[in-house]
Amino acid sequence: MNYFIYNKKYVYVGICYLVLFGAILLPANVYGQQNRKITTDSLEALLTTPSISDNELFSIYKSLTNEYIYTDNEKSMEYAWMGVRLAGEKNNFYQIAEFYYNLGNSYYVISRQDSALYYYEQSFEMLKRTGNNDGKDRELIDYLQLRLFESIGAINYGLGKYDLALDNYIKASDIAEKINEADEMAGIYNYLANIYVAMSNNRQAETYYLKAEKLSIEINDSIILAEAYQGLCSIYIDKEEYAEALKYGEESLRILSSFPDVPANKLMYAHQHLTEVWLRIPDYDKALAHARKAVGYAEETGIPSYLTTALYTLSTCYLKQGKYGESEETAFRALAIDTTGLYLNSVLYGIIAQANIWLGNPAKGIEYFGKTTNAIRAYSNKNFQSSLSEMEVKYETEKKSDKITALEKEKRLMTGLSITAGIVLLSALAALFFLWRWTIQKKRVAEQQKQLAEQQVKQLVQEKQLVATQAVLDGETRERARLARDLHDGLGSILTGVKLNLLEMKKGVTLEYANVERFDKALELLDNSVHEMRRVAHHLMPDSLSRFGLKPAVRDFCSNLPSVSFAYYGDESRLDPNMEVMIYRSIHELVNNALKYAGADKILVQIIQQPGSISFTVQDDGCGFDPSAVTQGMGLQNIRTRIASYNGIINIDSRAGEGTEVNVELKIKS
Repeated sequence: MNYFIYNKKYVYVGICYLVLFGAILLPANVYGQQNRKITTDSLEALLTTPSISDNELFSIYKSLTNEYIYTDNEKSMEYAWMGVRLAGEKNNFYQIAEFYYNLGNSYYVISRQDSALYYYEQSFEMLKRTGNNDGKDRELIDYLQLRLFESIGAINYGLGKYDLALDNYIKASDIAEKINEADEMAGIYNYLANIYVAMSNNRQAETYYLKAEKLSIEINDSIILAEAYQGLCSIYIDKEEYAEALKYGEESLRILSSFPDVPANKLMYAHQHLTEVWLRIPDYDKALAHARKAVGYAEETGIPSYLTTALYTLSTCYLKQGKYGESEETAFRALAIDTTGLYLNSVLYGIIAQANIWLGNPAKGIEYFGKTTNAIRAYSNKNFQSSLSEMEVKYETEKKSDKITALEKEKRLMTGLSITAGIVLLSALAALFFLWRWTIQKKRVAEQQKQLAEQQVKQLVQEKQLVATQAVLDGETRERARLARDLHDGLGSILTGVKLNLLEMKKGVTLEYANVERFDKALELLDNSVHEMRRVAHHLMPDSLSRFGLKPAVRDFCSNLPSVSFAYYGDESRLDPNMEVMIYRSIHELVNNALKYAGADKILVQIIQQPGSISFTVQDDGCGFDPSAVTQGMGLQNIRTRIASYNGIINIDSRAGEGTEVNVELKIKS
């Protein structure tokens, strides 16, 4: 049962943080027109006013863009484009930048993040053309840049690009400090903390939440204070300090409840956090009460993803209380509302499976455990393929750009030669001999320059290939680690929970012999599934490698094979995690090759680490081979590629019937 509590936090808190980030993209008047109660009809009527000034038109277009952004997105974009055209006619680059920013907001609201990013970048380009203005204009430019950095940071956060999100919010914080915007600074502290939570850096996240708390108290901003308390609530839940978590969660709800017109989604988040705390304490009745309120506020927002997450939490509460029918019914309701979240689907399937086990429907339970596995596999594959495609597109784009640049240089060179030759030929027939000598010399120089340019292009392509290879290997390492963690912590916990529940059900129940045999067979299948899952998880990313380092991981691997000996010499300090994974995978592949193809009886694995370098050797007494004759085979080719991505050196010494020795040397960057 702890599986659902643990993962629920990352499901609903992740969505909450994403929407909190999204809120910064829209000006305050989107939520209610602070200090102005002009209707859209009144604003549109003002457009027909005679002799209306350009500044008044700009203001009305912006107001209408923001007024329609939720109710009529097409109209919102239409007024933004009117502003772009008017600003273009007046050659007002700042106003063009403002309306491009508004266009980006309109696309963000309809989940068109790619288009939103494009218009935010266009806004930056227009700001560059405004020049270095002083005074009030400079303040306006700085404030627009601040909003743009926050908006781009929010999109990158939603896309899982946490390094880019962090970079943009740090730039936003620099501008906020420069223009002394304490209100913005307090919000940015919260956003930076949210990013660190997503990066599993709770220590840094807590630091920024505390900064947001202190500053929001100084400037008397209760909303930001409430959001900081929600973040601290999550931090203390992770620390298992539930009294502190409850204190922050209840204070956040108290602050938000004191406002008569606070948005429903903010109250929903507050009740979600308190549900999480009471599930951990545990007090399931109080958890259920908060979960029901969260569902009510989610229904008020009208946003499917909010309601799905809230229903998931409510379903978990029912499951904890033993109300299995209500738990299953609520989970199905959540699935009927929004099926786009593959990961959320997987945990909902898990709840349905567990509920049916308790309801005495083992067949249906096993069916939905199968759906859980398929959903996790689809989620993992989708993320992994997306990462690979993104890296491939980026690499191909850079490579084409380099080729185009080289061709343009060559074209300019040949054009210059032709013009020069024509002028010299027409200058005087008397200088024909000297012209001929000059032309020969010039061609020789041109050929040398062309060869040099081709050599530079070849070198650049090789460098790009190494960069792309390193990116793919890094992506593979991260994906293996994440998949191993998800399998072990997620599916492993579910299967273990099912086994314990089945064993508990068996106690005190009299079954017929045929049913007992089927029951024992189901338990055996569950045991086999657990063993297989652990084997796959360990193969993807050994736990000892990430926790203890290269030496313990390789030692554990070799100790499981009776024919393999292992020795380690020199410094035992940790390396870059990606390099450790690369060395471990290379040794793993070489040992497997020796056992599988060489028929080796004895294998020696040796690692030597010195300041600035590390080397490893895999030696076997197998049948050997001719290294120059081996051109196919993905195993050895993969090893060469991995070593090359770190500028390493690999030497293979092998002869038929005399065994094989593979030596690899790598530099360690400080």
